[in-house]
Amino acid sequence: MKIGYRQKETLIMSVKTVLFFGIGVLFLLPLLWMVSSSLKYPSEMFAKEFSWIPKSPRWENYATVWNGEVVSMARGYANSAFITVMSIVVRLIVASLGAYAFAKIDFKGKNIAFMLLLSTMMIPGEVTIIPRFMLFHKIGLYNNLWAIIVPHWFAPGAIFFLRQFYKTLPTELMEAAKIDGANHVRIFLQIMMPLTKSALASQCVLSFVACWNEYMSPLIFLVKKELYTVAQVIQWTMMEDVSRTDMMMTAATLAIVPVVIVFFMGQRYFIEGIATSGVKG
Repeated sequence: MKIGYRQKETLIMSVKTVLFFGIGVLFLLPLLWMVSSSLKYPSEMFAKEFSWIPKSPRWENYATVWNGEVVSMARGYANSAFITVMSIVVRLIVASLGAYAFAKIDFKGKNIAFMLLLSTMMIPGEVTIIPRFMLFHKIGLYNNLWAIIVPHWFAPGAIFFLRQFYKTLPTELMEAAKIDGANHVRIFLQIMMPLTKSALASQCVLSFVACWNEYMSPLIFLVKKELYTVAQVIQWTMMEDVSRTDMMMTAATLAIVPVVIVFFMGQRYFIEGIATSGVKG
């Protein structure tokens, strides 16, 4: 029995769907185990008879982690939220201005400047830790949330990402605006930037994940417990005298909630921005 072209395409698509669904489930299993473990006793987590659904869910674990006496997730949320918001707002402004200049303005040495900018992406963040520590300690930003925020403002990757999107926008829009007497500031604010909503949304999601999950810089620059970020709160649950795996899983579950919410809210724009930013080099 011969299989028609349409039936063959449908069969291939069905196999791909089942395959990718299975891969997706495999990726979700550790996440589901983490959520399940956050509601169990430590002894129940590693019992021989494993169960995904706890017999008696311990919702009090969340209250304990959220309202911790020494280090609380509520305070970690507040600190991480402040760092993330202040970082993203300025970062998108700086990146948009830089991307517009590199994509739409011709100036002497533009290509050299752009290559130098891209070359900084090859420098590991760990290399700059000691110079940053010395600088922030000297100017009084050590043990301050601004020591985490300021470095996020200048992101070569974000500039490169938005530049690729700006290059897809027709230059004729700029030329028409210039004929009407508009300068670069007006062209950028009223014409170009409103057209980059999807790219900005994509960069916002990426920046949110990077800022919210950052661990290395807070570990070095933040010593006061009241300044701890979400990542440091998770670390704190691992450093107690009696390590509580259930509390660590609870803290980790609370930490990913904002990331999941932001991703689903900006999913459509995120996919659109990623797809269109690589159309033109």
